[in-house]
Amino acid sequence: MRVFKAFLVMLTAVILFMLPITLAVYGFRTDLETDYFTSPTGAVVTTANVVLQKAIYDDDTDTITITSDLSTDVPVYSSYNATSRLLGMSGLTANTTRIVTVSYDVDALGAGTGLVDLVDKLPWFLLLIVIAFPVAGIAAIFTNRA
Repeated sequence: MRVFKAFLVMLTAVILFMLPITLAVYGFRTDLETDYFTSPTGAVVTTANVVLQKAIYDDDTDTITITSDLSTDVPVYSSYNATSRLLGMSGLTANTTRIVTVSYDVDALGAGTGLVDLVDKLPWFLLLIVIAFPVAGIAAIFTNRA
């Protein structure tokens, strides 16, 4: 019976480890921001710069999605300045004007709150539990307390 109980403790640790807690924390911490820009290009220019309304969360440029209303455009991210929030794009059609839609993640909670500190530490608490549960289960088996 004690081996079975220890097995249940370890199984619980595995289930906890499989929970997508880090994705849940990221989803709680961020919101999707969408900005729209009218962006003209010159005769031989295929790049453009826009200033985002808000700063990108954690300067994570992987969250940037750029689309254009022109089918000939293939806009891609080329640079980002976190201080000025200046976003560089390339892959635009020369000598046209388009409406560019830029979507990116922003901080939903704001800085300096106690909630931010707690949410940031949740994955570490989960990791501590996942490590402690199997150790406690094995210790219970060997000390005849299970």
